[in-house]
Amino acid sequence: MTKEEILLRIQRDALLNQSDWTQGSDSPLSNSKKDEWKTYRQALRDLPKTSNPKLDDTKLLLDMSSVTFPAKPS
Repeated sequence: MTKEEILLRIQRDALLNQSDWTQGSDSPLSNSKKDEWKTYRQALRDLPKTSNPKLDDTKLLLDMSSVTFPAKPS
């Protein structure tokens, strides 16, 4: 796995962790909102195979403009 892929997965995993609460049985969201979040989370999981991440000029960080992250549901 390349450094770019590792950095993308770290960012992706953080976003998945932040949205874990949306899928729990005790979540206050309606079923339709849960489905929106489920779709978002699947798009996040698909990022490593649908993206071509690049490093920024420092070669230390992910160039966020090289990856299109899915829009978080409102």
